Amino acid sequence: MIELVLPLEYTAFCQLHQEDYLRYARERVQDAWMSRRVVQAALGQLATIWPAVISSPRPAAVAWRLLNALVSSAVPERTAPPSAQAADAMHRMLPPGQADALILRCRLSLSEQRAAELMGVEAPAVASQLLMAQRELAKRALSDR
Repeated sequence: MIELVLPLEYTAFCQLHQEDYLRYARERVQDAWMSRRVVQAALGQLATIWPAVISSPRPAAVAWRLLNALVSSAVPERTAPPSAQAADAMHRMLPPGQADALILRCRLSLSEQRAAELMGVEAPAVASQLLMAQRELAKRALSDR
């Protein structure tokens, strides 16, 4: 029997981020089962490249890009029925960084610091993305009148 031993740093990283990754995936995919599968897949893929990830300048940024790619692939298509299209509405309206910042701060009620940790960026970058998102949404609201 082969016993798989994961690096302690990887295990700690997963414990630190897994729950918020799952909440983020649920918010975008709108399906609890699929969200769990996506996060499991992301963390599984992360394990296979962990030595490169942990030696990168921003391991959380690498993990966030991987998670985002998998979540995006699990989101219902634009051709899906309108009820399914409600999933991922922020990403349909805003650039990815802005949508992510908005989801993490406003939908999941995370602090700017925690959102930055998850995304692998500095807190001022999250604050900037939030401001740009608010401006874009305000501009859209005015044009919809």
